[in-house]
Amino acid sequence: MGAKSLNIKQIRYFAAVVEHGSLSAAAKGQYVTVQAVSKAIADLERELGQSLFVRESRGVHPTPFGKAFYQKALPVLDDFGELEAFAKLYHENVLPDALRLALCSPAFYGYERACASIALFANRGLGLDSTVVLETGTQGLSLLRAGEYDALITIGTLSTPDTDCVSVGAVAPGVVMSKTHPLAGQDEVSLADLSGYPIAVSQEFDSFNESIVTVYRRRKVDATFVPIVPEKFDEHLDVHRGMCLMVHIPALGEMYPGTVIKPLASGDAVAIPLCLVSMKDRKSPAYLAFERWIASELIVVGGGGIPPLPR
Repeated sequence: MGAKSLNIKQIRYFAAVVEHGSLSAAAKGQYVTVQAVSKAIADLERELGQSLFVRESRGVHPTPFGKAFYQKALPVLDDFGELEAFAKLYHENVLPDALRLALCSPAFYGYERACASIALFANRGLGLDSTVVLETGTQGLSLLRAGEYDALITIGTLSTPDTDCVSVGAVAPGVVMSKTHPLAGQDEVSLADLSGYPIAVSQEFDSFNESIVTVYRRRKVDATFVPIVPEKFDEHLDVHRGMCLMVHIPALGEMYPGTVIKPLASGDAVAIPLCLVSMKDRKSPAYLAFERWIASELIVVGGGGIPPLPR
């Protein structure tokens, strides 16, 4: 077929595999599935007529041709990123500007790294100067209305008369508990397992949108839901053997010191929408470009195979 059929996504995935040393790590970094990366590499090798990697049990490393191809690919990727950003923004007749996003989530260990990763994801995709900060739900919505943010990233949908909510993917639910909790040794937790244990409810988040807690309370889970302020969260987990429903993203690691997060059993887990919330009557050019671009990307974070929310 020849190298004339190369596409930029193949090159991006190839470079990510070289840099990470494995297909799975590259897939996480590119926010796609391992299967998507594997297919792209196989197609690229077939079109080039050359092997790019040596596969081993502990990962992959580039062949001599793969190393040389990688060095040639780096400036191409940089130039293409700039060209792509220019093309997407030029028709709006504006100069590229900053993208200001707020992640509406309770604070967790390593949240700075998560925010930086989201900003880098936007930077690489559009070439925009992007910033992502952590916000409470109510404060984030207030600042969005005041023009401090271009959009909020919410876990679960938000419906207010003055905002638009666009689903850009899904996250898998999990259960956070102390490492000494009776359920901590299980590989997964069912809804039946939650019976008898208090589940944290945050007034800042669970009254703000269709959060994970809101979804499962509506399903009439046989559990006790108790309002918790941040200062009492450790006591809730350690003293009262309480738990907290939140996203299950293994790549984030230990989200709270001294805790573990377990996925909900496959029969009980439902996909929770990951959303962008923006003002109906005020959308910056940077945000519009970001929304169009991210709609074309596959964003599925956490456990695969989870069914969508029932309509």
